[in-house]
Amino acid sequence: MKFAGSLAAADKDKAWYELVGVPFDGNAGIKGARFGPAAIRSASQRLETFLWDRKLELSDLLYFDRGDLLLDHYRKGRSDHVPAFELERRKMIFMGGDHSISYPLVKHLFERGDLDNVIVIDAHADFRDSYKLNRYSNASVMRHIAELIGFEHVVEIGIRSASEEEYSALKDRIAVYDAGTVKAKGAETLMQELGTEEEAGKTYLSIDIDVLDPGIAPGVEHPEPDGMGLAELLALVRVISACRDIVACDVVEVNPRVEGMNGITSLHAARVIFELLACYGAREKRY
Repeated sequence: MKFAGSLAAADKDKAWYELVGVPFDGNAGIKGARFGPAAIRSASQRLETFLWDRKLELSDLLYFDRGDLLLDHYRKGRSDHVPAFELERRKMIFMGGDHSISYPLVKHLFERGDLDNVIVIDAHADFRDSYKLNRYSNASVMRHIAELIGFEHVVEIGIRSASEEEYSALKDRIAVYDAGTVKAKGAETLMQELGTEEEAGKTYLSIDIDVLDPGIAPGVEHPEPDGMGLAELLALVRVISACRDIVACDVVEVNPRVEGMNGITSLHAARVIFELLACYGAREKRY
């Protein structure tokens, strides 16, 4: 099953954008996020591809669901690079998978000169040096991204949980707009503070779905109380896209094994991906 609205394989060369699944949860404590890409694709079929608020038929944007990455290197424990896969230079959206998938994707793009900074929207800081002796844990991903691209090039938004160790490691070193700040200032004021595209350069955007309140997104490994609503998250995505050149993004940590029958977390993740596609199209004046 492909993501709703995807071009057929015969027309894939016409695509402006690509979607790719990364069904990996080897660095998670509670397994199940490897089923996230399939669940998100299935949930997308339950949504209308006509976006009412934009009056946009999403499939007019010409995107192709390329399928899933081959994970041979991940299975061998080599979680520090993109496995058996050469990323296209089209704008891409990756469907996780636990949050550790972001590191090899960022590393690949950074080393070939295709990104300058990373913005993450997440409930958790993910800034441990290692977790349970695993340096590539999903609890360490942002720490190692910061070490790779420079702490000054990382922005964390929506954070509402961290250990004291993590707080000490990130304090005064990266820009953090925690959950309280986002609620108090709103998305547009927040992004005015973050500066312009010209100042920031090319951006990778990572969205951990547990930034949403667990009341509306229970299907995650580590639910964290007092999170965002979906409307808040979509507004944040729109504003970031309007003032930053997002070259690639991911939506991670959907875990179908720990949620109920209605698949609401997967549904919300699919809607976020709809929004990301629409933002790509709006930025490039495709509609």
